Amino acid sequence: MTEPLLRVQDLHKHYREGPHTIHAVNGVSFDIYPGEAVGLVGESGCGKTTTARCIMRLDEPTSGQILFDGKDLTALTARQLRAQRRFFQMVFQDPSESLNPRFTVRRTLREPLVLHGLYRDEAQIQEAVDHVNLEREHLRRLQHQLSGGQKQRVGVARAIMTGPKFVVLDEPTSSLDMSLRIHVIALLRRLQRELNMTYLFISHDLSTVRHLCGRILVMYLGRIVETGPTEAVFARPRHVYTRALLSAIPIPDPSVRRERILLEGETPSAREIKPGCGLQDRCAFVADECLQPVPFYDLGHGHQAACRLAKEGVAPS
Repeated sequence: MTEPLLRVQDLHKHYREGPHTIHAVNGVSFDIYPGEAVGLVGESGCGKTTTARCIMRLDEPTSGQILFDGKDLTALTARQLRAQRRFFQMVFQDPSESLNPRFTVRRTLREPLVLHGLYRDEAQIQEAVDHVNLEREHLRRLQHQLSGGQKQRVGVARAIMTGPKFVVLDEPTSSLDMSLRIHVIALLRRLQRELNMTYLFISHDLSTVRHLCGRILVMYLGRIVETGPTEAVFARPRHVYTRALLSAIPIPDPSVRRERILLEGETPSAREIKPGCGLQDRCAFVADECLQPVPFYDLGHGHQAACRLAKEGVAPS
C-alpha cells in the first residue's frame, strides 16, 4: 500500500493569553496520500489555519509529529527545514497580505527559484504564468495593478514555482466573488491533474470543498470529529456538528426546503477543553457517555465519526 505523503500524529498547539492557555489544536491526527485533495472544514476559529501553519512550520507545534515524505518536520533544524520547503508550499487566504507590494509579478515568481537554487532562465517564469492563465504582460505589474483574481493566481503560481509535492490552500477563494471563485477552483483542479500535486484545502465553504476534494476532515473546537470520502460524508453525515454544517449550505432553488439543524448557544471558549465531545454543551442528543472521551467509530470505506450516534448506527433527526 502507498505510504502517506503527510502524516499528522496527535498534533497539539497551545497559546498563552495572559494567565490563560488557548487550546487551538487538540490531538489532531490524519494522513494525506500522494495525489489526494483533502478538505479541512469547520467554522471560523475551530483551528483549521493553526493546523496548517503548524504543518508548514510557520507556527511551532506544542506537541505531536508531522511526517512529510518520511521526514519528521518537527525534528529538523532550521537549515534542514529550509532545504525541505521547496517540496511543500502554501497559498494564503488574502493575496494582498501575502504578496510583497514592492515586487513585480516577475520578481515574486523568481524569488523562490533563486532562494532554492532552481532558477535557470525566464522561460520558467513564463511557463508559470501560462499555467495559471495570466498574460505575460502581467509580469511587469505590481500588486496594486492586479485584480483580486489575478493576485490569487499569482499566489498560486508562486506556490508551484519550486515543483512542490504538497500545497496547503488556506481559504484561497474566500475573498473572491462567485465567478472568480469558479475559475480559481477549475484552475486548482487542472493543476492538480497536470502536476500531480497533493492538496490540503482549508475552507468553511463546503460547496467548494465538494467540487475540489475527494476526502474531507470536519473540525470542531480543535479536534477532528468526522472524516471520510467527501460524497459519503455529504450523503450520510454521522456527527451532529457535520449535519449542522451541511444543513446550512444555501440551496439555489427557492422551492427546495432543507431542514436546518440549529445548535444551541455559542462555541465554547478554547481556554478550557472538556474531556468528552466538544459539542456536549450545544447538542440536543447529548448523553452521559458524551461527557467522556469519544473514540472514532468506523462506518466503512474510510468513513469515521467521533459520535455515539455513529456507533449506534442512527442519524440524528
